Amino acid sequence: MLNPREPDWAQVARALGKVLAVTVVLYLALSAADRALWLFLPSGDERMAKVHGTAARVANPDKRVSHGFDSGETLLQSAYTIWAEPRLAGYSEPERYDIVETLFGTIHAPNLDGPSGNLGDAISAVETGPDEGEKETARKTIDALPQTLVATAVVEFTHPMTAEQLIAFNRRHILRGGPDVSYIYSPPSHYDDSDPSPPRNAVVWNRNMIEENTWEEFTYEHETEPGTALREFRNWVGLLNEGDDLSEFGLDYQWLALAAEEGAVYGLVMDRWKLADLRALLPDQDVKTIRLADVTFDLG
Repeated sequence: MLNPREPDWAQVARALGKVLAVTVVLYLALSAADRALWLFLPSGDERMAKVHGTAARVANPDKRVSHGFDSGETLLQSAYTIWAEPRLAGYSEPERYDIVETLFGTIHAPNLDGPSGNLGDAISAVETGPDEGEKETARKTIDALPQTLVATAVVEFTHPMTAEQLIAFNRRHILRGGPDVSYIYSPPSHYDDSDPSPPRNAVVWNRNMIEENTWEEFTYEHETEPGTALREFRNWVGLLNEGDDLSEFGLDYQWLALAAEEGAVYGLVMDRWKLADLRALLPDQDVKTIRLADVTFDLG
């Protein structure tokens, strides 16, 4: 005779078995529906790559980001993966960053850090550093180093430059725009406890940040590259709408739209430049200062 205070273990086992069976059936049905719907529903991965993949590159100018790829799509979420390495004067191992969009349109990029380290600090100092004596300090720093060193640096201008002014700057110094020169269209906003808006990353742009350009060879316009870069930046911003979730990248639609409309360049991110070539820019009246982020010997 069963003790009334003890459960009927056979009945409990049957109930658990039913729950397990229903769970397995639901899982298999969901998996089958997911595979079936994937064949018929239009994929949002292409736009995710164009919008959020490019936003990740814009918001992380301290990293060299390669092309990305779709790394998984289900009914509940889709994922886009990129590989990136720290933008140092030398070379380092790339790391994987996953950008995930949920069914409700929320974006998660928990492993995608914003600008950090020396280059991030150099970019963050644009528009905030003191004018007096800054260029002389930069001159002394650069002159004290072997001029054959390779450097990653930020060249800050005394005033924001239009594309036309920057083209004239390029021609004065015979600069050739390419993958090693990126444009700071907007400096970062800085934390203000009286402002409810979160701080935003700088808007740094190079045409190799556009998703489709990471997969193919394209021609830089050299001295006139600033005009082409601005046009393609504005084209990319034109793809966005106010509903795009860019908060994970420290960006938002209004911030980018304003930078695209103004089209003003506050400085340049110079990647793996000879120190002597950077030093040659310093006397120009349009250059406020040069901040070195990293230097190394050119072993190539």
